[in-house]
Amino acid sequence: MEIRAFEAARRLKYGALLLFAVFVAGTAGFHLIEGWTILDALFMTIITITTIGYGEVHPLTLSGKVFDIIVILLGVGSAAYVFASFTRFIVEGEMQRYFGRRRLDKTIMRMSGHYIICGHGRIGSLISQELLHSNKQFLVIDTDPSVIQELERTGIPQIQGNASDEDLLLKAGVKRAKGLIATASSDMTNVYIILVAKELNPDIFVLARAETEDSIKNIKRAGADKVVSPYLIGGRHMANILLKPTVVDFIELATGEKTGEFHIQMEGFKIREGSRLVGKTLKDAPIRKDIGLIVVAVRNHAGQMIFNPSADLSISVDDVLVCIGDAEALKSMKVLAIT
Repeated sequence: MEIRAFEAARRLKYGALLLFAVFVAGTAGFHLIEGWTILDALFMTIITITTIGYGEVHPLTLSGKVFDIIVILLGVGSAAYVFASFTRFIVEGEMQRYFGRRRLDKTIMRMSGHYIICGHGRIGSLISQELLHSNKQFLVIDTDPSVIQELERTGIPQIQGNASDEDLLLKAGVKRAKGLIATASSDMTNVYIILVAKELNPDIFVLARAETEDSIKNIKRAGADKVVSPYLIGGRHMANILLKPTVVDFIELATGEKTGEFHIQMEGFKIREGSRLVGKTLKDAPIRKDIGLIVVAVRNHAGQMIFNPSADLSISVDDVLVCIGDAEALKSMKVLAIT
């Protein structure tokens, strides 16, 4: 659909340029052949191409009549082509799609700190729904025209094409993006996407999908920060249902997998300078008693991950507190981490 819109715009543009060239050539020809003023020559060209039929501005010489025939053939044909292209552009809705695409491109150019989803299959669509639910800024790259058409209907920013194309990733704002998610069905395609993305923006966080356990290493070598194998996770989850049914039931109930609503969520909060938590122990901080969150892990400023931290652990600037609780409590913690 997007290609059709730009193709229609291209035809209209070339037709208009051809018609303009005929006007310029006609004006110059009458001026040089007949010795008329530029205004008279332009007027003669206009009434000739538009077939208004006012008659000759001045009597034409034999050379002028031959030239006038050429102007008629070229001009009327060009005008008919432009009119037909413009009519098709409007009737088929190409104009609306074209200018809609232009507006979307401008929106994408203004994006910063966003996520780029490469591939909108089963995994990519689930990720986009979660990002949409979390009010995160993102766009989708996919080669399938039907997928692009569906994304247009839902209002999700999208670009049609191959995500391993350097120009397309630049158009998607890869240099300004916070993260890229490679969810193509082919591991080799994901490797190409990651290599190009990391070359354009070495600091971008890349999350990738892997089909097999063996390909996880190769995708990490390409530069992926995290690699997930849906089949591997799915298999382990099914095994846990058999081996640890009570634990799985609790997790599904807590995370809302059974009800469709997320009751408990987990999030990490980086402690900023100026936060009232700095210098306090987990026991004295208002995280548990006032907000109702549980701190399950702490990544300290040295990068060390501490699971099930002691209540006497002192909180420092740049520590990341991994908390679990409901959405409202997590919102309160986000404020507490910076003030």
